[in-house]
Amino acid sequence: MKQKMISYNFFGSDAKLEHIGIAVKSIEKIDPKIQSIADNHQKVKVAFINVDGAEIELVEPLGEDSPVAKILEKGQSLYHLCFSVKNIDEAIEESRKNGFHCIAKPVEAAAFNKRRIAWLFNKNFGLFELVES
Repeated sequence: MKQKMISYNFFGSDAKLEHIGIAVKSIEKIDPKIQSIADNHQKVKVAFINVDGAEIELVEPLGEDSPVAKILEKGQSLYHLCFSVKNIDEAIEESRKNGFHCIAKPVEAAAFNKRRIAWLFNKNFGLFELVES
């Protein structure tokens, strides 16, 4: 029997899981057919794949100064969870009530057709990305 779950709305009632971010050393080594997008502002190259119905963002560092390079050095691969929200500023404000800190203010992202993204961190749950829908 499945245990009863507690529900949380960290980012507001309209937030929906967008994708799971996985840090990788090389997108091309996973599959040369995967098309990637370079985002120099974020210092990463990204590609999206579908794995058994789940959207996965592969995130490759674009150099030693990329935050993703540091994640890979620690031996981690699960990088972040991303949620889409209607209003990113309101979602950030709501997240503060839930112990999140905005560590990178909203900016346009190449991987999301210039929609704004923001990065938040919670000491208990880790790194989250928000993307404005």
